[in-house]
Amino acid sequence: MGTTPIKIILIDDHPVVLEGLSSGLRQYPDLDIVGTAVNVQDAKSLISAGGFDLMVTDLNMPEVEDGLDLVHFCTSQIPGCKIVVLTYSNRPDDIFRVNQAGACAYLIKDADLDEIAEAFSIVHAGGRPALKPELEAALWQKLQENSPDELPHGLSEREWKALKCMAAGDTNEEIAQKLFISPRVVRRSNTAIYRKLGVRNRSEAIAHAMRQNWFG
Repeated sequence: MGTTPIKIILIDDHPVVLEGLSSGLRQYPDLDIVGTAVNVQDAKSLISAGGFDLMVTDLNMPEVEDGLDLVHFCTSQIPGCKIVVLTYSNRPDDIFRVNQAGACAYLIKDADLDEIAEAFSIVHAGGRPALKPELEAALWQKLQENSPDELPHGLSEREWKALKCMAAGDTNEEIAQKLFISPRVVRRSNTAIYRKLGVRNRSEAIAHAMRQNWFG
């Protein structure tokens, strides 16, 4: 008995792009394109009708002020729905916003169909696809940005959040999912945290944070 195909809806305001993506993905037997939409109104109707496993949407939709409107709408209509953003934007700030809105993956449209199809399968299985190396590099730069004055030891906001996740007992993989970065970037971030705190490892970092009562 074969595996049940992943039911997918595709949303993009460029009809040619949407048709090309839809046609290309139909060659994969484990993917089933059950609906498409080229505007926000049709997309919301499609979402409300349900019957899909994965929503794939562009980030920039011209009818709304915030390109994440559809992500917010989908998560409100179908809590826990798996969402992939497929866009041309490679800005780290957009990646973080997408994660905070509840999406599971961030893909760039120049990826080939095999990469996109594989990412859909990973998301459907509950994972998060790795970001492209250049995006990881940009995110790493963001991790190294100067932190707000109130954060100790020069920790960046993301490093602070990673340390808080450590103190809560999260693994590197769980931290990666929460911060929408790869485990490799988490490991690099951890190294920066240890250096800034003057400790040697995770256990010492957590102990230091607890002694300082940073997280209550």
